[in-house]
Amino acid sequence: MEMNRPDKPPDAGNLDAWREFAMAYLRAQWPNDAPSELETPTVFPRSPLEGEGAVVIYSFTSARAAAGGDPRMYVVVGATESNYYPNYGLPVDDAFSLHLGTRFMLVMGIGQHESDGGDSYDAEDDARRIVSRVSSTAPVEDVRIAAQFNVEGQIHAVLSARVAGRMVYIFGRDAPTGFVDRADLPAPVAYRLHLGRVLRAEPDPDAPRE
Repeated sequence: MEMNRPDKPPDAGNLDAWREFAMAYLRAQWPNDAPSELETPTVFPRSPLEGEGAVVIYSFTSARAAAGGDPRMYVVVGATESNYYPNYGLPVDDAFSLHLGTRFMLVMGIGQHESDGGDSYDAEDDARRIVSRVSSTAPVEDVRIAAQFNVEGQIHAVLSARVAGRMVYIFGRDAPTGFVDRADLPAPVAYRLHLGRVLRAEPDPDAPRE
């Protein structure tokens, strides 16, 4: 059970209380390695996920994370399930997208899809088809399936490919089409980042209508 959660979602008037909550959350997760301070907060006042709302994201450094080479991390708290993430060199806006994609996967129960021998999916053809929508001349090489995920019977493919000489991830098969140019990220992380960006791009049903 989470302790000392502020009564209201994060906003400019209660960030000290949410900072204390974030610190308490990290101390509960890492009793011996919690950070001593959190850096400047960034508030995201709306969430596209049903049942969730405003969050605040703090960056911090961690001796535990430093063992993996990069001490920077993010912690997300607010009208959501609290979580922390490696920094991955992502700006805070992408950290919010990563959190949304992670929450979506957890809520939907999305798991990895293991292809059987009878799968006829042509990853190279799919990658070329997707890239051709953006550029009919960009060469597409070294295509491979980096990961696949089962979303209520639909299969989302994460393809690693070299496009015009640059390594990228391409999202295809039944997935919302798109690209992530951070080929250094683990494929599941790139997938969650992509999902979050897709969710944020959808029209806000509560926005004022013209």
